[in-house]
Amino acid sequence: MKKSNDTKVSAPSKSRREIKKFWTDEGEQELSETSRKKRAQIIEAALETFLELGYEGASMNLVAERAGVIKQTIYSHFQDKQSLFREVIASLTVDYVQNALQKPELADKPLPAVLRKIAETILARHQDPRHIRFVRTMIGEAERFPELAKLFTDATVRPVLSLIVERIKNQTIYKFDDAEAFARVFIGTIVNHCLQQHILHGKELLPFDSTRLVDELVAIVELHRIR
Repeated sequence: MKKSNDTKVSAPSKSRREIKKFWTDEGEQELSETSRKKRAQIIEAALETFLELGYEGASMNLVAERAGVIKQTIYSHFQDKQSLFREVIASLTVDYVQNALQKPELADKPLPAVLRKIAETILARHQDPRHIRFVRTMIGEAERFPELAKLFTDATVRPVLSLIVERIKNQTIYKFDDAEAFARVFIGTIVNHCLQQHILHGKELLPFDSTRLVDELVAIVELHRIR
């Protein structure tokens, strides 16, 4: 009996060459976008968990559950819990300031204008109720978790101080004998105002227009103009 030549042949599976690979430019872009979204989800989940349960209660398992990922995905983005919370802190604070200062129109602005922008950006951040909750929680956790408090200082104060010192050193119109000392006075004044007004309820007891504060700080800068 003659064998039929009509036997159906199943369609061949796609070759590896036909499957889009993530090491191509297009694939890398998609993977990068997916990775960024996952990272953002994790940071947001960690923040909300921290605000609700504090640092100790914000376990990696719970963060993973709330972010909708497996715990291993968190560790593919962050080395450990401390690294994750460094990013949470940065996303709420220093990233906000740096993003505001990366606008092209600020690149050639004189020092007083840049310092005013830094001050206004920090002040605006403290208008966000979630940011206020975060700072309150951070202060409340500082005694039990001093490493977390150190992390907060290192991730927030240090970069902004460095930014101001760098701006001072990269201009020739104003002369400061001690750029770092001035930067500390500048940031310390703004941060103290924010804590007093928004954390310690000074807004009700000792209200003060932040514009006056910024104007005075900028006026002090003008005293350092080279004559």
